[in-house]
Amino acid sequence: MGHERLEVQARKFYSQRNMYLCGFTLFLSLILNRTYVMILEVMRLEDKVRAYEGTKSDTKEAEKLAVAGKPGELARLRKELEQKDQDLKTLKKQSEQLHKSYDELSDKYAATQQTGESRKGI
Repeated sequence: MGHERLEVQARKFYSQRNMYLCGFTLFLSLILNRTYVMILEVMRLEDKVRAYEGTKSDTKEAEKLAVAGKPGELARLRKELEQKDQDLKTLKKQSEQLHKSYDELSDKYAATQQTGESRKGI
């Protein structure tokens, strides 16, 4: 009778041990799976960061964009860019007008030089 009771307690002990081992194994497998997913996500994000940073020459542009990320900074820079574009158009128009005026004056000067030489010859 005492021997049977000892055998029942041993079976109960082994059952509890197996249950704890299975639970721990299941918990560990969930942790490992989640860790694997997190590592893959970190690798994917690192690739994105490398793509955004680009080469060394683009690094300065990325730094400027990071600084320009402050609220209102980007809008201010866009307005400045529009103003610079407008100034450039105005300068181009002035340059064209000056070029036309120069051509007209050089033609008039050449005409007066030719008439002056023809008067000297008479």
